[in-house]
Amino acid sequence: MTKAIACFLLAGALAWSQDLSVGKVLVASRKSHDADFAGTVILLVRHDRQASIGLFLNRPLSIPLSEVYPELKGAQLKLYAGGPLTVGIRALYRSRAKPVGAATVLPDVSMISTKTLLGKMVADEMSSSVFRVYAGYTGWSPGQLQDEVARGLWHVFAGDAGVVFDPHPETVWPRLIARLPRAYNHFRMRNMLEKSSVQARKPV
Repeated sequence: MTKAIACFLLAGALAWSQDLSVGKVLVASRKSHDADFAGTVILLVRHDRQASIGLFLNRPLSIPLSEVYPELKGAQLKLYAGGPLTVGIRALYRSRAKPVGAATVLPDVSMISTKTLLGKMVADEMSSSVFRVYAGYTGWSPGQLQDEVARGLWHVFAGDAGVVFDPHPETVWPRLIARLPRAYNHFRMRNMLEKSSVQARKPV
């Protein structure tokens, strides 16, 4: 287990809930048999009354960015599949300093969705440890994602830059899913202790 995954599971155990917001990470449960989503780990980059949008974190492709977007000259970065909806291109950038025009996803992760800014970032030739480009995205209509979470199709955790930029993205899901029971039991134990503490403070 990598240090990033270990830290993520610890944070996730302390923040396990069905709350959804930008920056949360969705881990597909074993109940998910949809071919598009089984075995996926998704970062939520938008969640509001109109829609929810996420990017796959564990679907690297075997083609360079320049093969799909030749207008981005010299772009030899590996391309990642963002989801089954193949429209558009987005990038995630790891830095405390947010580029002008980017959207904040986590305190140290920004999303870039304009080709102008994307072209500038690509020209800087950054490594995949801090910069990744995604073709397509995952989308849900209002209320759809909440319903899927309620049906147990997703485990929801607080996001973490270490998992977003894990050096071995193709194995993130099995590493996470194998340790979810331990994280969940940690969460349940904490809740039980909190409830016991509250009851102890109640006047007799």
